[in-house]
Amino acid sequence: MGGRLVGARPFIAHPSDQRPDQGLTAMANLASLKRSSTALTTGAWKRPDPDLDLQILTRGFTDEYQDAQASKQRKAAKGFGGDPEKLPVAMKRSINIECLIKHCLIDVKMTDDDGNPVSFEEFCDTIRDPDFSELATAAFTAAGMVSADREADAKEAEGN
Repeated sequence: MGGRLVGARPFIAHPSDQRPDQGLTAMANLASLKRSSTALTTGAWKRPDPDLDLQILTRGFTDEYQDAQASKQRKAAKGFGGDPEKLPVAMKRSINIECLIKHCLIDVKMTDDDGNPVSFEEFCDTIRDPDFSELATAAFTAAGMVSADREADAKEAEGN
């Protein structure tokens, strides 16, 4: 892999020492780096856990989500010397869930234990409850899935 021995230790050549036809890694094509900005901003249905009968219509982690999260954490950190890293985990989780609800989540398809549909409001109330942290994690996973979607994946989903 571009290495040659110098003394008793292998010397790994820097990629710039390689000829263009001897690259150490394959170059990504531009299309593979493109994200679906439509799904990111208008939302897409995601099933974050194949073991759960749960579908979430969510936007990805938009700039609005990131800005609100950072702002709320900075404001909350004033009582902790101004350092958001010092916020208790429960406080960060609460802030992040509120930002997720306000800026990402749109709708949900889910039933309760009796088979009754769960409303979006009920779902939001439930993910605020620390006893349902796995459901909150699923909601964050769904938003992360939208953020990571490639344009081709989004077009394929529209065809289904």
